[in-house]
Amino acid sequence: MRLFIKKKVAKKAGSPPGTLIHLGEKKLENVRISMIDYNEQGIEERELNSIDECLPYREKPGITWVNIDGLHDIDIINKIGKIF
Repeated sequence: MRLFIKKKVAKKAGSPPGTLIHLGEKKLENVRISMIDYNEQGIEERELNSIDECLPYREKPGITWVNIDGLHDIDIINKIGKIF
């Protein structure tokens, strides 16, 4: 008796390393971006409208934490990778 098993191949198979592909259920809700920037002088917490609002914080001393709720928007993930 032969048993055939059909394997599901992910879309990313055969793609170059580092290729961003969202696997899973298609999401329609907006991505939420928040940021916390802190150093010994204080802390700043913000909700961001776009990932571009992080740009000034690259050069600031201290720690900047960017939180992205919703990884289904590949363009935002790609852009934050290029920024940082």
